[in-house]
Amino acid sequence: MAPIKLGLEQFKAVVRDTVLVSLDLLLINERGELLIGRRTHAPARGYAFVPGGRVMKGETLAIALQRIAKEETGLDLTLNQVVLHGIYDHIYDDSCFDDASISTQYVVIACRCAVSSDAQVFSDQQHESLHFMPVAEIIADPRVHPYTKMYFDEHAENLFFRGVRPRAN
Repeated sequence: MAPIKLGLEQFKAVVRDTVLVSLDLLLINERGELLIGRRTHAPARGYAFVPGGRVMKGETLAIALQRIAKEETGLDLTLNQVVLHGIYDHIYDDSCFDDASISTQYVVIACRCAVSSDAQVFSDQQHESLHFMPVAEIIADPRVHPYTKMYFDEHAENLFFRGVRPRAN
């Protein structure tokens, strides 16, 4: 089944009325740095955030991972290269629409993957200049969105991993 693309009004209704499923890519190089970029669209506009995107109707998680990685970073990733980091709630007061009455809610599957620091990555229209940043700096930087920082907080609400943290690379 091919992914289904909705019209604008249908998609607005989906964002307004349902929970979206998305994949966030925690791409970490051999120096322990995470790939992030400044978001150009709401929600989380203006904040540094990891690449990621929603799973479309008709896509398997494996196909969504490949599509999101390619579109958002230019990298070719497969399900065999990633490890489940956790499952998180991301709830925003705004959305990708100009309508202030529409909020956005995601169930996010965070996928961790080792990548080379010299990997050729490029930004899409969702992010300004992707770059690697040390995790310690990410945690301290107010320009990094709290949901990105949460991936490295041992006390963060990580659904299905209560009391057990996935191992770091």
